[in-house]
Amino acid sequence: MSCRRALAHWVFALVVSLGVGRRIAAQDSTASHTLPPFDLHGFVEVYYRSGDPLTKDGYRLRKADLKFSGDLSPHIKWRVTFDAAKTLTVSKTLTEISDTVALSDAAIDQRSRILQDAALTYTVNRALSFDVGQQIVPLSLEGTIATSNVETIERTMFIVERSRAGGLGDIRDIGVSVNGRAFDAVEYHVGTFNETGESGGSTDTNDQKSLMGRAVFHAPKFPQFQIGGSGAVEGGPASQRRERAGGEAQFRNDLVTVRAEVMSARDGPLKRIGWYSLGAVRPTSRIQLVARLDSWDRDRSRDVSVNDAIERQMVVGGSYLIDGSVARLAVNVVRQTFPTVTTVRDGTFLLFAFQGVW
Repeated sequence: MSCRRALAHWVFALVVSLGVGRRIAAQDSTASHTLPPFDLHGFVEVYYRSGDPLTKDGYRLRKADLKFSGDLSPHIKWRVTFDAAKTLTVSKTLTEISDTVALSDAAIDQRSRILQDAALTYTVNRALSFDVGQQIVPLSLEGTIATSNVETIERTMFIVERSRAGGLGDIRDIGVSVNGRAFDAVEYHVGTFNETGESGGSTDTNDQKSLMGRAVFHAPKFPQFQIGGSGAVEGGPASQRRERAGGEAQFRNDLVTVRAEVMSARDGPLKRIGWYSLGAVRPTSRIQLVARLDSWDRDRSRDVSVNDAIERQMVVGGSYLIDGSVARLAVNVVRQTFPTVTTVRDGTFLLFAFQGVW
């Protein structure tokens, strides 16, 4: 708790100091240098979970994002993003001594740090740019959508569930990526990173680097439709090798969204696969109704417990925008089943969320 409080105080002090610095610079007309202008955006999400047989009922501060960004020059931009809702966790290593188990090592899990993005973007032209630093890796479509724009309260399971290895989208790593558009139809993102996201913002633990990419085709005469895929590979010994492969398709306009994705992964001997299909309807500018069918197999070689069984979810719900687009109330009903095991109880639970964005 003390670590989390200290980090929250640090972020608050940063925001205050930046704001004061801007105000002083603006008021001091004789100063030879002024603080360059920057943008501040944020997103806060609080939800209540009720009825989940695997999780206790309660409130959760799901997100508290702060994004600072600005221009260093006509071609170079910067951004730094924090998630103040994150709680630091500790990775422990245990050792057996005689007939007892002792703690031999402990370290901060770098993935739990509040720092999200910290990157520089060099834009060559409208079709080519480079990102250098800690950034979202180019895996899956939903993994690259801002949390405030995701139609359901929680993302799909292959992104959210990270109990074994790492998620398969909405993850960050340190590296360099090339981003752009070719022939006015193909959107591309290709990068090399320390890992595939499982080590967070820490230094690389081995000599191998991961190569990740995502390519999407946008039909020139049908801009509401897109289809594409993403993948990643990291070499090394068999126990270290990581692979990702996925496909995506989406139709979206002002009235409806229809999206489907599949993502498979290999982490050493562990093989996983997840997929979902989603439909959303917006009868008015303030109301959105959504349904999603979701499947996630954490370990394709085993189905004996909640740690490796296939899980399926059916999500239905809706959301309502308050005061234009700055706040949203949402409710999701989630039916959760484990079709291949009888030791885990199926269940239905509710999620209630209040979100604010600026």
